[in-house]
Amino acid sequence: MFGWEMIKTYKNEIGQKIVVFKNVDSGEVIEKDFLTACVNPPSKPWKEVIQSGLCDENGLVDVNKYTLQHNKYENVFAFGDCASTGTTPTMEAAIA
Repeated sequence: MFGWEMIKTYKNEIGQKIVVFKNVDSGEVIEKDFLTACVNPPSKPWKEVIQSGLCDENGLVDVNKYTLQHNKYENVFAFGDCASTGTTPTMEAAIA
């Protein structure tokens, strides 16, 4: 959930866990039920990675999400938080 910040968590009247998110751009607030949550602090790309010329417009290394090979340079591979794989940059996303 890029662009969202967690406001609070609570249990509703039936004991279900609820997390409240706010969109940092629009101010929209949503509530979602959850069994397990993985919430990461805000992060940004490293300047060294951006300055390398390997990144896309989001500051992530521009790779094919299936092969992790760079879309322009065939000898470059990236994985983890710096790669543009379309998933949340967390271990939970990698496992899912």
